[in-house]
Amino acid sequence: MALIDRIKFEGNPSEIVWKYPSDEISTAGQLIVDENLEAIFFKEGKALDTFGPGTHTLKTGNIPILEALVNLPFGGKTPFTAEVYYVNKSIMALKWGTTTPIPLEDPKYKIVLNIRAFGDYKFRVKDSRSFLLNVVKGGNRTTNEAIDEFLKPNIVRGIGDFISEVILNNNTSVVEINKYRDESSTAGRVKLAPEFEKYGLDLTEFNVSSVNFDQNDPNYQRIQKIITDKFEIDMLGDKYQQKKMFDIGQAAAENEGQGGGMMGAGMGMGMGMNMGNMMGNMMNQGGGQNQAGGAAPAANDPAARIAKLKGLLDQGLISAEEFDAKKKEILSSM
Repeated sequence: MALIDRIKFEGNPSEIVWKYPSDEISTAGQLIVDENLEAIFFKEGKALDTFGPGTHTLKTGNIPILEALVNLPFGGKTPFTAEVYYVNKSIMALKWGTTTPIPLEDPKYKIVLNIRAFGDYKFRVKDSRSFLLNVVKGGNRTTNEAIDEFLKPNIVRGIGDFISEVILNNNTSVVEINKYRDESSTAGRVKLAPEFEKYGLDLTEFNVSSVNFDQNDPNYQRIQKIITDKFEIDMLGDKYQQKKMFDIGQAAAENEGQGGGMMGAGMGMGMGMNMGNMMGNMMNQGGGQNQAGGAAPAANDPAARIAKLKGLLDQGLISAEEFDAKKKEILSSM
């Protein structure tokens, strides 16, 4: 094989690392390193001399580590074998996401939910030698895809920790985490930066774009009900208990004839009538008596409408501004 006397980067500019295809090199040849690149010689699994941007003549004196290892003679054109890796030190942007749901206990309600999260991150190679030894040479990872697959598990392992931290700091529930995406992104970078540094990488940016839940999950529905009930309590105050009693009476009336014959029906109707009177009194106290003399349909109940809006807000389907505007509209119509 012919000796290579001119080595230069011929890979794709978007590649994080590129290996020169030949290891047949000679002294007196030239090594060309472009801007934002770094070249490192490898021999027998050891990282040797490192070269920054510029044109370098491979001669005894400027490759001291390799010279000592290969025992090169002084002067002349001497062949030797070594691998040359080019490392791109530009900022690289990649996406991350959970391939399968991750179980996470809601620290507020102590209920386990399966979550999926997605986002993107940016990094640059800070220490080429450490990066090559720990990531590239350690697993023969020379493509962006292979390097990405190596880094992603580090992100996934940290998701539960930094999301729980944000939830606790804001005294909220995991189902409301999408309201704190910026804070989650900052917490994620703080949590993951030391892990990236182990591999010679600087995590310059980390973003959480969304955290998703299975809305058919019974545990998710339990948390949503807790939040809705709390919202109704806050809205109705001491009238909340009256509303719950009315709901119980109404349910009993709707179940007439089941499991109790006429007696069950009579009890349900009696409770329904009594609760209806209580609900009517409650509405009168609030200045919201129905014109027709009966209870307002559930679909038009302000508390129910606002509770539904809150559910949409928690799921990230509407913004906080849209929620506040619609809530104001509902309250002003009472």
